[in-house]
Amino acid sequence: MSLADRVKVEVQKQYPNAIVCNITDHSDGCGAKLELTVVSPNFENVPLLKRHREIQNNLKEHGLFEEIHALQINAWTKEQWEKKQQQQQK
Repeated sequence: MSLADRVKVEVQKQYPNAIVCNITDHSDGCGAKLELTVVSPNFENVPLLKRHREIQNNLKEHGLFEEIHALQINAWTKEQWEKKQQQQQK
């Protein structure tokens, strides 16, 4: 299982009610540069920095964070996600 797949599995366990959980490997398959998008109701009223820390701490607990060289995290509420989708359609 690739690093990207292992990261996705752990994030899905952390946020089982996530509406979206996508991971993209921008490093030609080595998993060193990942982009993670999570849309979850758990993020309501949670500051962005805290969302990122929650995800990073979970990955650290499972020994995955050290394998990643760069991780872009998009941790959004459903409302934020919908706004992003509308902006992309324009």
